[in-house]
Parts: sequence; C-alpha cells; structure tokens
Amino acid sequence: MKRILHYTKMLAVALLFTACGEDAPVDDKPAVDDPTTTDPAKLEINESFVQVAVKGGEFEITYTLTNPNDSDTLEAKSDVNWIHDFDYSIDGTVLFTVDANGTTDSRIATLTLEYGKAKDKVTITQSGVGEESVEYEFDIQYEIDGPYVTMNVSAKPENTRYFAWYMSKKGVEEGLAQSPGVDITMYLNKVAEVDLSNAIYYGAYAGMDAETAVAELTFVGPSSQEFELNGDTEFYGFTCAVSKVGQRLSDVVIKEFKTGKVEPSTNELTINVTEINTDRVNYSVTTTNQDQYVAMVLPAADAEDMTDEELVAWFNELPEIIPYLHFGDFTTTALNLSENADYYVLAFGYEYGMLTTEVKREKIHTLTIDSSIKANFSVTVDKVTHFRIKATVDAGNPTCLYYCDVCYADEKAEDLIKAVHEAAQWFVDAGNFPDLAATMRFMGYKGANKFDFHTLVPETDYRVYAVGIDEKTGEFNTEVFFTDIITTPAEQVSEAHIEISVDTYFDGYDLIEAYPEEFGDADGWAVLPLEVTTHGDVVDYWYDVYTGDLTDTTEIPDTGLIIDLQGNGKHNTPITMSYCYFYEDLTLVYFSKDSNDNNSPVTRVKFKMTPEGCASVEDFEAKYGASLKSLVYRSSREL
Repeated sequence: MKRILHYTKMLAVALLFTACGEDAPVDDKPAVDDPTTTDPAKLEINESFVQVAVKGGEFEITYTLTNPNDSDTLEAKSDVNWIHDFDYSIDGTVLFTVDANGTTDSRIATLTLEYGKAKDKVTITQSGVGEESVEYEFDIQYEIDGPYVTMNVSAKPENTRYFAWYMSKKGVEEGLAQSPGVDITMYLNKVAEVDLSNAIYYGAYAGMDAETAVAELTFVGPSSQEFELNGDTEFYGFTCAVSKVGQRLSDVVIKEFKTGKVEPSTNELTINVTEINTDRVNYSVTTTNQDQYVAMVLPAADAEDMTDEELVAWFNELPEIIPYLHFGDFTTTALNLSENADYYVLAFGYEYGMLTTEVKREKIHTLTIDSSIKANFSVTVDKVTHFRIKATVDAGNPTCLYYCDVCYADEKAEDLIKAVHEAAQWFVDAGNFPDLAATMRFMGYKGANKFDFHTLVPETDYRVYAVGIDEKTGEFNTEVFFTDIITTPAEQVSEAHIEISVDTYFDGYDLIEAYPEEFGDADGWAVLPLEVTTHGDVVDYWYDVYTGDLTDTTEIPDTGLIIDLQGNGKHNTPITMSYCYFYEDLTLVYFSKDSNDNNSPVTRVKFKMTPEGCASVEDFEAKYGASLKSLVYRSSREL
C-alpha cells in the first residue's frame, strides 16, 4: 500500500509587456530516434488580443509551430466576413485584412489558426464610427485609511464604459525596465488590454459572450472599488475608456496614491524550540491574541545582519508568503536544514506588508550527521480499529532518518522499497527538490513518532514497516523492519449516539424585533435551533437539514449521506440556528462516531414548519438568551 503524498507547488505569475521571463526548464536527455512514432504538431498564437481601429487595414498575428510535418498545411479562418485575405508568406506570421467598420458599434470576431489537428484562437476587436474621436475625461479620487483604499472614478461623457484598476509603483517600474522604448502610458495601456482580453478568453469558458465578460470587468457611471493593499506603499491607479466588446478607446489616465501605515500589534510572540536535529528543528510559537504573524527559519548568515525593517522588506519580495503566515499558537517542524550550521527561528507580527511587532529571534545550531549510526526500530501498536492503526515507531537514535508506512501483510520488502523510490523520484523530476537526499528528508521521520494509518479496510491483515535512510545520499541503509501481522476488526454499529430535536422553532420576524443585530437577516425564515445531546462514547458527529424528503433509504442509502455530511455538514457543533422555509418538506439527518471508529445508525427526521407552530420570543429568551450571533447561519440545502 503506497502512502499518498501531498505537495503543493507554488507558482509566481508575472505580467510583462514583452516576453522577457526566464525560459522554462528544458529536458536535456538525448532524443531517441523512433521511425514508428512522431510527436503531434503543436500550434500556439503568440497574441491573445488584436485591436483594430475603425478604418481597418492590414494586420498580423505571429505563431509558434512545433513538430511540423509534410502532410499538414497552415490555414486561418474567421467567423466573420470582414476579416479576410490571409497571407502565410512570412514564416511564423499570418497577415490579414480587416475592413473598415461603417457602423457606430464596436465589433468582435474570432480568428482560428489550424495546422492539421492542432489549432489556436485569437480575439479581434474593432472600434465603431465615432468611438475613437470622443474626448474622454476621467476623475480619480482616493479615500485612504492605512492599507484600506477606496478608488472612486467618474467619467465624461457619463455613458462612457471604462476599465479602472491599480498596480504597485514598483511593479510598473520593473515592467518598464524590461520593456525598452515603452513609457508608463503605453505600459498601462497594455495592462488594460491584456486584462480585458483575459476576461473575454476566460469568460468564454464560463459560458459568457464577449459583451457580458467585458461588462463584468468594467463600469458605466460613477464607480467605487475597495482594496486592501500593502501599507506605506506607492501605487498607480489608472482608467481608460472601453467599448462594449473590450476595445480600448483611450489612453489610460493615471493618478498616483500611497497607502498609510498599519497600526502596531499588541501580540506578544514567544518562540519555543523543542528539538534540534541534524536536518530539522521542531519549534512552536505562542501568542497573546489572534493578530497575524510570520514564523520561519533562516540561515544565520542571512538573518543576523538584517535589521527588522530590512527583514520584512526581504520577506515582501518572496514569491510566496502564505505558508509562513499564522494566527494563534502554532507548532511545526522546519525541514531540510544543513548539518552543523547556525540558523535563526524567527517570528514577527505582519499585516499588509508591514511589520507590526519587533522580530523575535532564536538562534540554533544543528547537529552533525554520524552515518555510522543505523536505525534500530521498535514499534508499539497503540490502537486498532476497523478503520485505522495507531502506532508509535522509534528508530532508537533521534538523529536516524527513516521512512515508515503501513502495508498489506503479504507485500514484499523489495516492492515497498521500489514504490517509495518511485515516489521520491517523482518529486525530484518535478523540480520540487534538488536531489534524492532532500526528497527523503522531506518524506522521512526522526526519533519516536506517533502514526495514525487510517482509511484501512475492515477484517484485513496489515503490517507496519520502517526502513532507515542515509541522510547524506537519500539511499536506504537498513533492512526493512516489519511488525507482526495486525488484523483490523469488523465494523460494528455503535451504541453511542446523538439526539437532535426539531420540535421547537421560531418566526424570523419575531427574532428580528427582539435581536436585530443577531437576526437582522431572518425575515421570512423559520429559525430552527439544532441542539445536540450526546449519549455514550461519542467523539465525532455530523448533522444538517436538507431540502425535500430524504427518508427513502433505497433511493438514498446511508453511505451517500455519511459522505455528504462529512464533507459539508455541521461537525461537532453543539448548537446552531438553522434558517429554513416555512411549508417546505425538510429532512434532518445526523450520525455520530465512537472512539473505535464505529458509526451510529444514520437518523433521518422528516418535518415541516408553519408560522402557526412557532414558539414565542419569551421561550427563545428563556432557553438561549441573546448570545447566539456567531451561531446564526442559513441552512436547508439540497443533497
């Protein structure tokens, strides 16, 4: 049985005026000549959007063709007759003619380029008579409160459709540095065109026509957009006139703004280092409130000479910062450190790109690898249910790296080793880690660890296995250790259970009058308190209210409801306020799980509520009081 490994590869996407980014990695393995196989041709149009003035004329698109062959030819097609006369005489380029637009409306078309079965498309837009000669005027005003910005835009003529957005001043300057001969107006014109083009392109996948997609991204009349941006940072706001099909009709109007500073945090951060090893450190951060902060580990040489302000400026330049952001107490293991090296564990308050507390620094020194020490495994089986095996695995020495998992009892050591090697090689080939050693440090464990192997099959024989790893090479350096056979028991129906009543409910209008803040949106609803009572060894429970009659177990079996409740239902929530419709057939469904992973029977209660059956506000006050704001939610959903 192979463990499923989860890894998220973060991607940084940059919008550039010209194609100036780094090339994608290239596979440098020699090609193998095989006359029986030929890679299919690939065709890509380099432009995503072509804008044409009202007078029309001759235009071009460029393309990249990979794996051409002798049997196919290039062919351009348009879905309109005002685009024609395609010329392929220049390699990598298609010339075409666009007729003048004699109407007052902008128009849009799709040009399709085909080469055998390979094809790509590009959008062509053209202005209408008079649109390009209009004198457009824009007024941009800002309301700024720290990192919070409201951008207010108005246009003349008042019926002008326009695009309005922002970019950081630094981002624009970096783009201009990579685009020789381009000024800021040209650059932001291109940004607007690309955004409009993307709206049309991706809108088509959502079933939108071009006009609908452009309308989603643009404004007519005074507009107000609210942004949450990095604090104490300079930006450019800009706007331009746009036709209904996404044609830019004017140059952008640009107005700079700068966000304010972020208020400091009273959060007190404390770093607790619990274990230092050769390649990892276990640490936790405790907090005094729920303000956001950063926790990370950096080489001492990188961190010790940076001031707090320089450190946060460096942090802001990282391509991905989300993995380092936390709220409340946090415990983790930092992996893939170098042996015998100095590091800093860092923690600092952080909001909207700004430092909100001082930087806490805890210096550590990693241990030195001793390759002569090999893992000597001992395994204690802590719990076995029909669904899981809990076990404690100890490698004998806290510096020994090892891999551990569960397998079917009849699986062979060589097959398990091969499967782990293949998984590790996938990470290397995908570029997630530089080599096998780094990958195995990510996949492996050290010291004594408690494992919870779940999603197992009832009445099946398993074994827990472990194998030592050479930390410097990533190769296995011990024989595979196996436990004795562990047989999962049969699944049983749990005697532990929960109860939820639907006998008492209230009129939303009555609750609005009594508690306008908590129930301000309850008008027209029946408000049903769902209060859970547990009986016996209940460790987990799920419930929800569904629209319709779900009491037919033949049509809707328990297994389907269990899966839906575990994914979408209310989990371990003692009381909720369920908003439902009066006079509608509803079904309350719930079940629980005990400490041996056994489910209780699934309970289904069909009911219907009427205004005449509502209890009084006095009854609500007596039982629940006025402290339920966090528990109010809309319910009654379809399966």
